Amino acid sequence: MDRNEKIQIIKQIDDFIEQINSESTQESLILVEGKRDFEALAYLGCSGNIRLYHNFKNPIDLVDKFRSNYKKLIILLDLDRSGEIMTQKICNLLGQRYINQKYRARLMNITQGRVKNVEELKSFYDSMKEN
Repeated sequence: MDRNEKIQIIKQIDDFIEQINSESTQESLILVEGKRDFEALAYLGCSGNIRLYHNFKNPIDLVDKFRSNYKKLIILLDLDRSGEIMTQKICNLLGQRYINQKYRARLMNITQGRVKNVEELKSFYDSMKEN
């Protein structure tokens, strides 16, 4: 990968973080799986309203707390099988109109499928900044 491609990817990740920050100020919740995912987003500058999936007792607890406090759920669960299963459970319980999954797809597109776990985004970003 040449230097210009790396610069473009860095810009796309920066734009991605800026957009989720903007959305999370509009009564949206960003949902990640665990602490390292949270830390990776924070490292990249995400200062939005982020919650850890594993801090909720179960998907029903998440949905109940979400409905009383937020209008939109930005799902950034990992792009692996377990993340897909959790995402489906939440979508089935909450309904598609409250959920924004475009950021998961966009993250996969930006990283060209090289990042499967949100926590890997930090090292991917750093590797793009090298040289």
